[in-house]
Amino acid sequence: MPAGPAKSIHGSFSIPSLDGLRAIAVLVVFVGHGVTAPGSWPGHVGVTIFFFLSGYLITTLLRREYESAGRISLSKFYLRRAIRILPPAYLAIGAGVLLGAIGVLSATTTGWGVLAEALNYTNYYLVVAGPDGLPPETSMLWSLAVEEHFYLLFPALLIVLFARRLTRRRVGVILLIACGLAVAWRTVLFLSDASFYRLYTSTDTRFDSLLIGAAMALMFNPALGDDAPWKISDRVIRRVFVPIAVVAFGLAAVIPLQAFRLTVADTVQYLALIPIFWFVIREPGGWAGKVLNNRFVVRIGVLSFSIYLFHRMIIACFDQIWSSAPAVDAVSLIATILVAQLVYSLVERPLGMTRRKLEARIPTRRTVRDISN
Repeated sequence: MPAGPAKSIHGSFSIPSLDGLRAIAVLVVFVGHGVTAPGSWPGHVGVTIFFFLSGYLITTLLRREYESAGRISLSKFYLRRAIRILPPAYLAIGAGVLLGAIGVLSATTTGWGVLAEALNYTNYYLVVAGPDGLPPETSMLWSLAVEEHFYLLFPALLIVLFARRLTRRRVGVILLIACGLAVAWRTVLFLSDASFYRLYTSTDTRFDSLLIGAAMALMFNPALGDDAPWKISDRVIRRVFVPIAVVAFGLAAVIPLQAFRLTVADTVQYLALIPIFWFVIREPGGWAGKVLNNRFVVRIGVLSFSIYLFHRMIIACFDQIWSSAPAVDAVSLIATILVAQLVYSLVERPLGMTRRKLEARIPTRRTVRDISN
């Protein structure tokens, strides 16, 4: 039975279908890291969806705050992000260290590797040293490092741009220009024989996936009642742009050419995500919305962060028990969901309530600001 959008434990504002999109993204990543189809499944596209979604959602919340209060509170923002992300992440890092220390998983863990994950520079650690030294089955935390760098810098950038009396559309154009520069930078690095990790995990080569979501949130945000670009009707988006976008996204995901994947594949995918996001957010009662807002799918989306953090460790543990790859993946998925639910109930949910209490103590100054067109 379809359900409305889940209300986050970290805030009352909710957008239809986003938890469902999280569920799809994390399941795509899970299959990519599973043992049934190693190397043949484009699990990396799940990360692209996460990046786009994070940029869109965070900027939507920041825009709402600015339009209602006339300012963006960095203290509240960093408080929300720290309490939301760090405790589950540190728990996963600790679990990896423990499983390696007691011999359940093969490990080359060093203090430098643990420090890289704890301080959120796993992505550049991979560029310099590769995965050696990291706690076992935790190298995917490179993507968390990219997001944390975005969270650290982007709100301050937005404050500076709004302080210059720029409209949200002009700010969006600036972000789109930055996205174009990121594509050019990736291409230059590729032509300079940069390493896979340099191109794939670095913040300076992946930030455009977040910024394009942020630009959408500022320029044409379906959750905030904006018009589509050039006032294209929802019907045209649904019948013309969405099918084209789905095909383009799928082709970009499966084309094996390394030169394409490490330079412009992400660009094709996040551009394709724009009409897809518009459609599923704007029409939650449509066929796609009914799937994405199904109670079970929404629950997977709510648990997606912890699923992402723990899934590789759990897969690696069960892979040592059974020889049947489908059985390993099936049992690992069930076990991962159970672990994620446990982390949600014991860590994420209580800390979400604590965060709201702490945030309420931070005074809010309200000023009327106009960042409309």
